[in-house]
Amino acid sequence: MSAEINEIRIPTPAGPAYGEQLRVGLIALSADVAIERDFHRMANTDEVAVFTTRIRLREPNTEETFRELERELPSIAQLILPRSRLDVAVFGCTAASMLIGTPEVEAAVQLGREGIPVTNPAIAVVEALRAVGAKRVAMLTPYTRSVTEAAVGFFESHGFELSSVACLGVDLDDKHARISEELLLQQALALDWQSADAIFLSCTAVRSLNVIERLERETGKAVISSNQATFWHALRLGKAVSPVKGFGRLFEH
Repeated sequence: MSAEINEIRIPTPAGPAYGEQLRVGLIALSADVAIERDFHRMANTDEVAVFTTRIRLREPNTEETFRELERELPSIAQLILPRSRLDVAVFGCTAASMLIGTPEVEAAVQLGREGIPVTNPAIAVVEALRAVGAKRVAMLTPYTRSVTEAAVGFFESHGFELSSVACLGVDLDDKHARISEELLLQQALALDWQSADAIFLSCTAVRSLNVIERLERETGKAVISSNQATFWHALRLGKAVSPVKGFGRLFEH
């Protein structure tokens, strides 16, 4: 005989839920194992919540496959809390955002989630660099040379001078995630950072969040990473007051 079920009548639930201060909708690449974890680490409170859906990126990563993501964004954006409040949407790919363009990314995402602010790592890094007063930047990417060339063009078009640029020639997100923190630190220190105002570590899929403060201590420069800058920008767009410590001086701004 099955157990008797006691149905308890309660008032309509109206208590606090996760993300009472800010709800961030994250569109992460299908193979990215870093950005979601990084966002949750920086949130570090139930008041700021991150809700993730995934978008498929064909491999290997090329300019063509990155551009293809634009047409999928409206339907993917619809999947994030479709009947609940959402405050900010994030498209979580640096290279694709640079190649597609910020207005185009925003328009595509808002076709799926109308009326909410949208950010992406490319424009977030631009805003972060401006916030720390950087005009001359040393940049390290895990990308191929051609994708890195597109990144150089993007930042130069936004008024930045690149003092030094290096790329690691990796074209798969799974391999991006396996680049060690020590290698990232070593290659960043090999840049011409002395003549730069800031160091930028590109790509949402690399484990750069853990090296930001070490690199800032060793160089005395502001260090910006894709995930750090994008979460910071989401907080600003959502007007959230949430202290974030341990991930660089950017959060002082």
